[in-house]
Amino acid sequence: MAAPVFVGRDPEVERLRGLARAAAEGTGAAVLVEGEPGIGKTSLLDTTAAECARLGMRVRRGAAEDLEQQLPFSAIGACLGLLVVTDDPAQARVARLLRGEDALALRAAAANHQLAVTEAILDLVDTWCAAGPVAVLVDDVQWADPASLVVLHRMGRGIEEYPLLVVVAARPATRAEAAGLLRSLQARGADLVELAALPDAAVTALVTDRLGAPPGPRLARLVAGAGGHPFYLTELLAALMREGWIRVDRGSAELTADAAEAGMPRSLVDMILRRLAFLPRKERETLQQAAVLGRAIDVAELAAVLEMPVMTLSEIMFAALDAGVIVDAGPYLEFRHALIREALSDGVPEQMRTALHLRAGQVLTSSGASVERVAEHLVAGTALDAATLDWLVASADELITKAPGAAVRLLRRALAEVSEERAGDLRFHLVRALIWESSLREAEQEAREAISHDPDPHRRSALYWLLMDALFRQGRQAEAVQVATVALAADDLPAADAGRFHGFCAKCRFFLRQHEAAASAAALAIEHGARAGDGYAVGLGRLVQAGLRFIEGDVGQGLALSEQAVADVGQGVLPDMPAGQSVLRGYCLLQLDRLDEAEQVLADALESNQRYGGPYLALIHALRAQLRFLTGAWDDARAEIEAGLEYPDPLGDGPWLRGLGRLIAIHRGEPATEATIVAQGQGGAAEAQYVYLDTWARVLLEEPARAAHCLDLFFPCWEHASALEHLPHRVMYHICPDLARLAAAAGDRDRAAALVAKTEELAAAQPAVSLTATALLCRGLAEGDADLLLAAEESYHACGWRLYEAQAAEDAAVALAARGDLDPARSALGRALDLYTAMDASRDIFRADARLRRLGVRRGRQGPRKRPKHGWEALTQTEHRVAALVAAGMSNPEIAAQLFLSRRTVQSHVSSILAKLGVHSRVELAVSAHQRAAAA
Repeated sequence: MAAPVFVGRDPEVERLRGLARAAAEGTGAAVLVEGEPGIGKTSLLDTTAAECARLGMRVRRGAAEDLEQQLPFSAIGACLGLLVVTDDPAQARVARLLRGEDALALRAAAANHQLAVTEAILDLVDTWCAAGPVAVLVDDVQWADPASLVVLHRMGRGIEEYPLLVVVAARPATRAEAAGLLRSLQARGADLVELAALPDAAVTALVTDRLGAPPGPRLARLVAGAGGHPFYLTELLAALMREGWIRVDRGSAELTADAAEAGMPRSLVDMILRRLAFLPRKERETLQQAAVLGRAIDVAELAAVLEMPVMTLSEIMFAALDAGVIVDAGPYLEFRHALIREALSDGVPEQMRTALHLRAGQVLTSSGASVERVAEHLVAGTALDAATLDWLVASADELITKAPGAAVRLLRRALAEVSEERAGDLRFHLVRALIWESSLREAEQEAREAISHDPDPHRRSALYWLLMDALFRQGRQAEAVQVATVALAADDLPAADAGRFHGFCAKCRFFLRQHEAAASAAALAIEHGARAGDGYAVGLGRLVQAGLRFIEGDVGQGLALSEQAVADVGQGVLPDMPAGQSVLRGYCLLQLDRLDEAEQVLADALESNQRYGGPYLALIHALRAQLRFLTGAWDDARAEIEAGLEYPDPLGDGPWLRGLGRLIAIHRGEPATEATIVAQGQGGAAEAQYVYLDTWARVLLEEPARAAHCLDLFFPCWEHASALEHLPHRVMYHICPDLARLAAAAGDRDRAAALVAKTEELAAAQPAVSLTATALLCRGLAEGDADLLLAAEESYHACGWRLYEAQAAEDAAVALAARGDLDPARSALGRALDLYTAMDASRDIFRADARLRRLGVRRGRQGPRKRPKHGWEALTQTEHRVAALVAAGMSNPEIAAQLFLSRRTVQSHVSSILAKLGVHSRVELAVSAHQRAAAA
C-alpha cells in the first residue's frame, strides 16, 4: 500500500516513521500531533498508518466524535474495533464488558465499572503487544470522552517497554479533560509534533503537484491568501479547476481573466459552501441537516428522520459524492473532512439543530437503534415527549451501563418536565447513573432527595442501599451506618431486605472498630437472612463474625467463619454487593502461616475485585505486600505497593502500603520517605491502626545508643494493641522481635518480661509457627540464651519469614560469641548475612558486621558479597520467572494469571527487570534471555 501524497511535511513524516520503526523493533512511544483544523493532522496519521502497516504492525485507527462525548469508551472503543463483531476471543470479551452485558440484569449500581473496563482494555492491548507490534492512532482527541482519555493516559505509562506506538491528534485549544491527557503524555516524554502553516516552498510544491505546473504570479498571490493552510489551499485549487479558471501554458499555471473578474470567496467556509452552489437550495439544506446529525451518514436512518423518500435522498448523496463533500466509508457515508461538516452544520440555526437531534432521537427509539445512538441525539436535543420518556424508563438499565453520562443528562432533563407521579423511577435511575459515572457525591445528594419524596417502600429500600454503597465507597462508613439505621427503623421496609441492611451495617461498624455493635448487627443479619432464605444476608453476618474472631485473636475460628461466609454468599455476588469474604479468608491464612494458600486466595480476590472494580483492591495489595515483606521478597513487595497505591482506597489502607515501603527502604539503607501519618488518630480509625508503622520506621533509624528512648517511643504501640483503634496483639506480633532487642539493649527487664509473657500466651492459645518463633526469640533475647535463639531461627525458617530468620541468626551469633563459641557464632553470622544479601538488606548487613566485630567475630574474606545491582544476578526469583515468561512471548495479563499477580504488578516487575539488565524494551529483554540461555 503506497503512502498517501503529503507535501511539505517531510520532517514530521520522517520523525513519525522513525518512531514507528522503533516501536516495531520493541521500543514504544507516544506522539501528540497538534494543529488547527485542516492543517494536515489527519493526513499525517494516514501516512503513519501506511508506514506502520508496511512494518507489519497491527494498526488500530479511529477518531473521536463531538456528539459522543457522553458515551464512555466510545473513542477508544471505535479505534480498537471493540464496537464490531470479531472472532478474537480476547477482543470479544472486552466488547461484552464494554456493552455492559455482565451487569444488565442488575437493579442497582455497579460502581467502578469503568475501572474494570479500563483494565480489560489495557489487558487487551498488552496481549496484542505480546503477539507483535501495535499502532494505536486516534484523531480529533479534543472530542474524546473522559473514559477514553483515561485509557490513553494509562496506555502511555511505561510505553517505551512495549512494541506500541500511540499517536493522538488534537486541535490546540482543547477542553480541560483532553488538555490534561496531552499534558500527562508530555510529562512522560511523549513526542510533540506541532503542525504549522506550510512554508512558501511547500505551497509552491503543493500547487505544482495538483496542477502539474508551478503557479504564475497572479495565482501565486491568490494562493498566498490561504496562509499556508493545506486544506484551504486544496479547496481553493479545486474550486478554481472546477470553474475552469486555471490555464496551464508555457510550463506555468495561471489564473484566467474570468477568475479575476468573478472574484474568489474570502473564507474557507465560503469556499465549502460555494462547492455546493450547483445544488438546489432544498438539497443543500438536506446536506446541512445531515451534517448536524454527525459525521457518519446512514441513508435509511437519515431518510426516516427527514421524512424523505430514500430514493430522493440517495440522489442528493450521489451529487454530494461527485462534489467531493462526502465519501464512501463502507457501511456508511462520511463527510470528507470535519471542516466541511462543521461549515455545513454552522449554517443551521441553533434552534433547528436541537429540533433535528430531538427528531432523530424520537425516530431511533422506534427503529430499534442502540440506546447509545439514541441518547447522543436526545442529549443534543431539548424537551422529551411522552413516548421518549417511556423509552428512557424502559431502557434505563442498558443506557446506564453503556452511557452513564448521557443517562444523567437525560434523566435530569426528564425530572424537570414530569409530574411527581412519574418522578420515582427517574430519580432511582438517576442515582444509579451517577454511581456508574463515579459521581458519588452527587449520587448521595440525589439519593437523599429521592428517599424524601418516594412513597414506594421497595424503591425506597433500593435507594437506601445505593446511598449506603456510595458512602461506603467514599470511606464514610459512619454515615452509611446512620443511613442503615434509618432504613431499618422504617415500618414499611420489605422483610427480605432487613437482613441485608443489618449485614451492611455490621460491615461498616466493623471497619469503624465498633465491635460490640458490629456483633449485634451481624447476629441480626443472620437471623433475618435465615428467615428470608437470603444467603447474602447470612453471609454478610458470618463475614463480620469472622472478622471479629480474627480481631479477638482466634484466627482459626475466623478462618472457619470466613469459609462459611463464602459458602453462604455463593459465587454469584453482584458487583454492587462485594462482601470481601475472600479477602478476610486470605488474611486469616496469612496469619496462620499458610502462605501458599493465602497467595492463591488473595490472587482470586484480586481478580474478582479488578473485574468488577470492587472497593478492596488497595487492601488486597497491602496483604500481598505484607506477605512478601515477611518472606523477604522485597522487590515483589514493592511491586504490590506500587500497584495498590493506584487504586481507590475507601478503607484507608494506603498508610499500610506506604509504611511497608518505608520499612523496606530503611532495611536497604535507602533514603526513607516522610512518615505516612504524622500524629496518632489524625486520619481517623481507619488510618490510626497503622500509626505503629511510622513509629517502627523512626526507631529503626535511631542510633543503638538511644535504645531506651526508642523503647519508650515504640513499646506503647504494643501495650495498647488491644484497644479498639489499634490492631490486636495477634495481628501485629511481628513488631515484637525489634521491641525485644530494644528492651535487651536498654536493659529494661520489666518490658522484656512482659513481651515474653504475652508472646508465649499468644503462641499457646493459637499455634502458628511464626508465633512460636517470636516467643522463642523474645525469651532468648531476654535471657541471652543462644540455644533459644537458634531454635527461633529454625522456626522462622520453617514458616518462611526470611527477614526474621536472618535477624534470629544474627542474635544467636551475638549470644554465641558472648559465651565464647566463636566458630558457631561465625557460622550463624554467615547464615544471617547470606539471607540479608539475598534481600539486599544493606543496613542489616552493616549492623550485623559491626555487632559481631565488637565481639571478635569476623566473616572473613569468603563472606557474602553485596547483592549485585545490575545484570541477571540482580534479579529476584520472581523477576527471573517474569523475565522467562516475557522471553517466551507471554503478555502481562498471561503472566499475571500464571504467577497469581495483577497486571499492574507484573508491569512493575518488567520495569525493574529492564532497569537491572540495562535494556529498554521487552524485545531487548527477550533477546538478552535467549543469548543467556544459548551461552549456558
